[in-house]
Amino acid sequence: MPFDTKSIFPDFIVFPSAISTLAIGLWSIQAYKLGEARIKYNVKAPHVEGDQEFQRIFHEYQNTSEALGAFIPSCFMFSYYISPKCSLILGGAWLVSKMLNCCSYCCKKEKENECAKSLHICLSHMSFFALLGGSAFGIGSSLYNRYKL
Repeated sequence: MPFDTKSIFPDFIVFPSAISTLAIGLWSIQAYKLGEARIKYNVKAPHVEGDQEFQRIFHEYQNTSEALGAFIPSCFMFSYYISPKCSLILGGAWLVSKMLNCCSYCCKKEKENECAKSLHICLSHMSFFALLGGSAFGIGSSLYNRYKL
């Protein structure tokens, strides 16, 4: 069946899909930067120890890799159970936070800009835990209403 260009997907699918696509795009850019750093600092895969600048780039890539596994499902569940628009806002806040942190790591200025680092930590954790907590609340409410637990 050919794709119907006139179909409109619901917001609870489109909004977290957009955020997830951007998050995976950021992750892909970080992977590319990590590959460049491996060449520049002569760190052969699978080794992860090397120059301090390589460590800096690897650390940010690893943080994003670990976070995506929980962030993407939380974003979709929050959108479905609570609010697509709030999911878009919270997911966007998390993404902006990761970009702020990525820039400070890649530009080697994380020590110079403690304000950006603090903003990243606060924004990323608050938005992620709001997504996760809202998802848990939505699932719990749904189960309660369905089975009158």
